[in-house]
Amino acid sequence: MNKQQLRLLGLDQIFDLIEVPSDFLASVKRYKLSRESLTVPQIQQAYQRRQIMLNLIRNDKQSRWEPLLAHIPELYPEQYLRESLAIHEIFELKNFIWHYQALREYTLAKTLPGYELPDLSALFRLLDPDGNKLPVFRLSPRYSKKLQELDKKHQELNLQLKHSRQLLLDEARDTLKLPTLKAEFVLSRQQDELINRILASSYFVLHRESIANLSFILADSEETNQLKRQIMELEAALSREEEAILRKLSGKIKSFYDKLYQAIETVKELGWDYTLAAFALAYDCCIPKLAEKIELVKVRNLPLELALKAERREYQSLNIAFDTKANLITGPNMGGKTSILKCMAQCSILFKLAIPLPAQAASLPYFDFVYYNHISENENLSSFGVEVVALSKALQQEGRGLFLLDEFAKGTNPQEGEALASAVITYLAESRHCTIAATHFSAPTRLNMVQQYQVIGISADLSTDNKAGIAQRLKTLAEAMDYSLIRLSESKAPPLNAIQIAEILGLPAEILKLIKSR
Repeated sequence: MNKQQLRLLGLDQIFDLIEVPSDFLASVKRYKLSRESLTVPQIQQAYQRRQIMLNLIRNDKQSRWEPLLAHIPELYPEQYLRESLAIHEIFELKNFIWHYQALREYTLAKTLPGYELPDLSALFRLLDPDGNKLPVFRLSPRYSKKLQELDKKHQELNLQLKHSRQLLLDEARDTLKLPTLKAEFVLSRQQDELINRILASSYFVLHRESIANLSFILADSEETNQLKRQIMELEAALSREEEAILRKLSGKIKSFYDKLYQAIETVKELGWDYTLAAFALAYDCCIPKLAEKIELVKVRNLPLELALKAERREYQSLNIAFDTKANLITGPNMGGKTSILKCMAQCSILFKLAIPLPAQAASLPYFDFVYYNHISENENLSSFGVEVVALSKALQQEGRGLFLLDEFAKGTNPQEGEALASAVITYLAESRHCTIAATHFSAPTRLNMVQQYQVIGISADLSTDNKAGIAQRLKTLAEAMDYSLIRLSESKAPPLNAIQIAEILGLPAEILKLIKSR
């Protein structure tokens, strides 16, 4: 689905509620949600793992999953197939393994099934020759005897250079009678006499200058220049030896590629399972079952529920059960028919991604695709034209679809719209697809192959305050509305309560009198 479709169905809001503990898992989330769907076996396996994880974190108030997963860095195994790795790449690898091994040990302690977490301790030891057991890496002299010798000589020469420069500085202090001189210092241009003394000596050279100041540094003697040349030659030899070690080490790392790849892939699945289990716990979601009938117990349109809670309004969860190929919903305006259809779309698409559903319990069939007739736009077509083109395109898709029709053909004249709606529902009822349609038309309610449902609607007498604002009127209407869906044993014409609702919402009394006088 594109972004517009996700937004219109509220799925983008649901996806935003799925919080991840790290950038690594944010990348996993983007990938997982970008896929069209999983296969049925993949869905069943994923839900089974997520149920186990949900049970685990629900019963473990001291869970360490989130802090452990939060420290797993993002790593791309393909880069470790190269012939020569850079030091920072090996650093990143060792850092990953250090946190991975901690996560692995915790997972094994919890006896979680379904995760193949290879032991990478041998690879960690390869990257930790000093045995520090820390998530940092350096080219240790232990990797090569020659590196040890070069490194030792490098340290000795640096000490000699430091000592030689200190002797030179001491000599400068004595000669210039300036005991507090440092190897680098700044003088104001106003200190003419001191500047001339410094420039006249051979101990310091002008390093930088500005309008106000002059900066000096200790000059090199013949001995310190010789030591610097030796250090440069030694550093070149060190660089060559380090490159040789990196090539050799990269070859050894490459031999661990299969285990490393498996570790990364398994951490992705484990992290995503935890993320969805945490989402299920936070929003009272369930792990659904695969079934041929649709049965949702106390299901919620989660974005609508949260929006109403933000306004301090109550949300009514619903029990929904559809067991025929063609289902028809009737009910009052603002009775929640659209919300039911969107909720069905949300649940069916979440199911295809093996995401827990916002319900107390749920059973759903697998649909190859979901079509909802209000998620397309086209500047060159009317709303009715867009609807017809999108439906025709959906009917050409392969597999079994869930068709959710929200007042199909309402954008044209009522007589033809009713005929079109009846024909489309009849066609779909005789197809392989499952259809749930909401309508105000009467003709579809008389179709024999359709099972009809009705939203109960206004279940209390309403009195409105003429001075009340729209927000209060909406609240009054919502509180009086019973959004429950009941299955009808026989066909029933759609309820006629648009005038009553218009009155509640503040339609001028003069207009209402005109309606009632006819």
